[in-house]
Amino acid sequence: MQNQLVFQEKTEMERLRVQNNLLACYETPVFNQIFSGRQNLAVLDIGCNDGMKTVERFSSEAVSRVIGLEYNEKLATKAQQSYGDEKFSFYAFDVEAEDFAEKLRTIMKTEQIDGFDVIYLSFVLMHLGDVNKLLVSIRPFLKTEGKLFIIEANDSASYLSHDKQGLLGEFLKILKKDKYSGNREVGASICSILPECGYENICVWHDCVSASGREREKKKAIFTTFFSYLSEDVLLLLESEPENEEYKSWAEWLECNYKTLKRLIQQKKSTISMGIKILTCTKGGE
Repeated sequence: MQNQLVFQEKTEMERLRVQNNLLACYETPVFNQIFSGRQNLAVLDIGCNDGMKTVERFSSEAVSRVIGLEYNEKLATKAQQSYGDEKFSFYAFDVEAEDFAEKLRTIMKTEQIDGFDVIYLSFVLMHLGDVNKLLVSIRPFLKTEGKLFIIEANDSASYLSHDKQGLLGEFLKILKKDKYSGNREVGASICSILPECGYENICVWHDCVSASGREREKKKAIFTTFFSYLSEDVLLLLESEPENEEYKSWAEWLECNYKTLKRLIQQKKSTISMGIKILTCTKGGE
């Protein structure tokens, strides 16, 4: 996956835990509706990381089989060792490989799965070199009435009140150029991309994750989820290119403004809204 950096440090795993909990309140009602009154569902989770979120999201009794695919072999192995059982199976898998479809069919044959009722892509498309290619590739594996569930960033829809210095905008400019953070605008274009790739019945459930007023804990979670990792990214970038002037300027900006931005987001009078597209769709007719 293009320029994807996989973190395994405790700080990053904690950030992912906070992110999973934050997004759960947005995702769970959608899944509840999809699963309601159904049984023996098969789920494909692409980009399952260490499997923790996969198990949290798909422990419903309506789901009988879950296949998790993860680019990083160590994380895939950890997921299988921690959660692998008769319901959950995890595989190291490169979804951008030319033999993607062939390998997935082999797994499905082994697991006795003829198609998926849900294919889940959470912050995956933003790290791909060719978004359309994957969407077209996975379409045949989605059942006729199945749901493709997508979550992607859309920084152009982000907003912070009382931001007189424009700190959020400056932060997002850096994030846009950070090669580790992926394409931050996939969420803005995904609804026009999906029909081109053979999907229909697009339902946008949420356009953003927001907190205002006294929602201090939620503001903290939003900051941890969407802001905390950039400092680590910049340190890694500087380690690889210590003389890069742009990376140096990012580090200087963060040193001067990061704590101020954090305080602004968490103060009582502020409203923070981070653009996130959460949607489902079905595959179109043949």
